[in-house]
Amino acid sequence: MSEPSVRRYSGRSVEEWKAARRERLLEAALELFGTDGYPATSVERLCALAKVSTRHFYHEFQNKEAVLLAVHAQVIELALRGTGEALAATAEAPVQERIVAAVDGYLRTIMTDLRRARISFVEVVGASPAVEEQRIAFRELLISSVVGVGEAAVERGELARKDFRFVGLCFIGAVNTVVYDWMLTEPRPPEQQVQSALRDLAVSLMLK
Repeated sequence: MSEPSVRRYSGRSVEEWKAARRERLLEAALELFGTDGYPATSVERLCALAKVSTRHFYHEFQNKEAVLLAVHAQVIELALRGTGEALAATAEAPVQERIVAAVDGYLRTIMTDLRRARISFVEVVGASPAVEEQRIAFRELLISSVVGVGEAAVERGELARKDFRFVGLCFIGAVNTVVYDWMLTEPRPPEQQVQSALRDLAVSLMLK
């Protein structure tokens, strides 16, 4: 039997139209949440920027909170990919090199786009219980990366065993505070300067 035909509109299937509509809404959310802020952005403003009707908005998302969760999830995916790729590429390298690579991989995805930085370090904090749960889950994934690097270094005889979870908590807490302050400072210090300071901090926390 032949496959059932797929109804197409202007060369696209219904699912392709829905995917494109969703992507436009996420792009609008990145722009508006990342510049004007989550509380200041209404569903109507999201729809206007995305060129999507409010009726179609509710086909894609239950509410504005669901959009924040989705756009934050995209930022998380980028950050985890950057960190994971850096660690994979330095799997056989000395621990200090691995730390530097992982910190660079993480910060590069966050700090090269101020909209992503604002969403990650400002807009999601305390936005709602569901958003806070997602933020804490992301933090735990980052901490598990720190623990993994530390434990691997212990196994190779590079480091003495210590509380690597505590190290991770200290570092992530510092990143949150430093990047938040960097975003609000005018004139803003060079991105590379902040990244270098955070790299040095990560190395110091892990190795000393």
